[in-house]
Amino acid sequence: MPLSALLLLVLSALLHAAYYGFYKRSADKQVFAWWFLLVAVVIYSPVLILNRPVIPAQGWLCLLLSGLVDMAYFVSVGKAFEEGDLSVVYPLARGAPPLLIALGGALFLGERLTVWGLGGILLVTAGLYLVNVRSRADLLRPLRSLRERSSQLALLASVGVSIYSVIDKIGLRYVDPFAYGYLMLLITLFSFTPYILLTEHRAHLVAEWWISKLGIGVAGVFVFLSYFLALAAMRLSYVSYVGSVRSVNVILGALLGAFLLKEPYGATRVLASSLVFGGVLLIGVAG
Repeated sequence: MPLSALLLLVLSALLHAAYYGFYKRSADKQVFAWWFLLVAVVIYSPVLILNRPVIPAQGWLCLLLSGLVDMAYFVSVGKAFEEGDLSVVYPLARGAPPLLIALGGALFLGERLTVWGLGGILLVTAGLYLVNVRSRADLLRPLRSLRERSSQLALLASVGVSIYSVIDKIGLRYVDPFAYGYLMLLITLFSFTPYILLTEHRAHLVAEWWISKLGIGVAGVFVFLSYFLALAAMRLSYVSYVGSVRSVNVILGALLGAFLLKEPYGATRVLASSLVFGGVLLIGVAG
């Protein structure tokens, strides 16, 4: 992977981790996501209006598909966290995407990974699976729980991540990263709004704003910047590698939780972090 792409992804991950703690502590995660999407769309609209990009039909198709899949991701992962235990849901929601993205990149984009690059993806996947597994006794618990609705939703969310990542890689052939990132978030917001307004989440809109307005503001600023940097990196490298390196935000978020929120960071998480950082290093050097 080019060094420039790796640096962009590390910065993207840092920005993502910076608002991850606010999202994790929100009362209604789906309403929180709706609010920060709205803030991002409002804040960054002047730049897009001034640029007025010309986008071909293929670009709009990718944007529409990616936005709809992203909306489905927010719904499924939000419901999974509402209904299931974090140590069960999280390994499935965040551990599976690197492998699924690599599979999608190979099947639909013709990406050919090096042996070392594939090894790096496998290390990242293992680390992301382990990061919220509480003990060795719980090692297979997420897989054994696949009959449960929350685990199925988590796996559906991971499939959504892999699908929109591959679509984004294709879409960047037709649209520059800034315009693509902004318009994708806008489409996600528009498609997400009816779901919020027509479900029980509507009752939480005002309360979530007052409880989480600082976090919503931070997330609104950083969510677009993080996504834009990831898109810029995607233009320089395989989506398979980008999907894996971008996932380092999960480990950074866990580290921030340990240092700032005093969350436990035991031996399992140390191992998980080591695997992820080892995988990222392998991708960066030999991928």
